[in-house]
Amino acid sequence: MSRRQLIILVAAALIVVAGIVTGIIAIKNGGFNAPGEKEEGPEVTIPGAGGEEIPVFSSETPVNAELSESAVEAPAAPGAEEKFGAFNMTVSSAGFSPNEITVGKGDVVQIRLTAEGGDYDFSMPYTGHYVVVPEGETKQITFGINTVGTYAFMCRDYCHGKTISGSLIVLP
Repeated sequence: MSRRQLIILVAAALIVVAGIVTGIIAIKNGGFNAPGEKEEGPEVTIPGAGGEEIPVFSSETPVNAELSESAVEAPAAPGAEEKFGAFNMTVSSAGFSPNEITVGKGDVVQIRLTAEGGDYDFSMPYTGHYVVVPEGETKQITFGINTVGTYAFMCRDYCHGKTISGSLIVLP
């Protein structure tokens, strides 16, 4: 083995060892966040159109929150405790209906959103979900949710001059 090959082999071994050490340290400190998930914290806000702060995530959940009944419910995967739940929702000038959905940590959520009386959008800023729903159409928004807390969803761009919002509550 040449000197150059030996240097390359040692450098590669050092990179592998550094990666393993970084992984061990991260796991001991609470692990890595799944893609699209942020660190847990008391409350996260975004600036609103009028300069006010709009809460989009809080690690708090209502004390009396109970799991919502879904239109379709099944295990998220064979043998899994987590569930897949499909929720039918409408959005109109009156708001989202229902405007609150409660699920369990680790569940896979599917929102089947139908727009009535105009075009609307669905935005969940903390998770990065956004979809435009034309009048009379139904769009499906499907995602897994692994962090306990209360997430705001809202109509952001096609709201016809109104504030339309709701909450997704994730229980432990």
